[in-house]
Amino acid sequence: MKRILAISYYTFRQNVRNRVYYVLFIFTLIMVFVSMLLSVLGGEQPMRILLDFGLVSIEFFALLIAIFTSVTTITEEVESKTIYLILIKPIPRWYYILGRYTGILLSVWTSMLLMYAFHFLMLTLQGWHPGPDYLYAVISSSLKIAIISAVAIFFSVFSTSTASSLVFSVFIWIAGHFSTEINFLTGKMEFLPAKYSVKILYYVIPNLQYFNWRDFLSTGVSFFRWMPVAVVYAVAYIGVFMCLSSVLFEKKEV
Repeated sequence: MKRILAISYYTFRQNVRNRVYYVLFIFTLIMVFVSMLLSVLGGEQPMRILLDFGLVSIEFFALLIAIFTSVTTITEEVESKTIYLILIKPIPRWYYILGRYTGILLSVWTSMLLMYAFHFLMLTLQGWHPGPDYLYAVISSSLKIAIISAVAIFFSVFSTSTASSLVFSVFIWIAGHFSTEINFLTGKMEFLPAKYSVKILYYVIPNLQYFNWRDFLSTGVSFFRWMPVAVVYAVAYIGVFMCLSSVLFEKKEV
């Protein structure tokens, strides 16, 4: 556990120092600009726009950080041979994968926390009264980022190209938000090979739509009923991709 935590801490420091604060700075400038732009409007509509835009922007920037750091961290160390400094020690390779993942996730969640804090402050200054749904949206988005980080690490180990790993990870993110449409598409297909291929894709790709808590607000579903299922679903997918990444990395020549 100490070795995993050491790798995790090193990864966290590396990501925060190299990447995270640049994204946070850009996010801050965008939110200030949007807030100034909406300040000329009146009523509740600007508040709703600022709320929705902020939540979407935070998830988008967190996605950029998660995918970019997950894909490049391992690939760059393999290419530069600095990974030998860690693997030369008598530790299982899955320690390295798990440590990298937890470090990346910690750095991404830290950046999200800072962005949410700034967004919350902007809303409060505009006279917004917070409710529990904001916290629920934060939790659901954090679970999505945890899943896509595990997926990106898997592709960074599976592929030898950074570009292809980025493309695959982004594809999973986009397709995961269209799971319902993919399932509907299978019912319209008549060509059986294509139908079964798309059906397999539907079951393999994580259903990220399930983590859009705002979609459940009008359905009357309780958060405390949704939350345990969402956590188990996320942990299951993360566990599968972590195991696959560990198996592939164990066989990978570095």
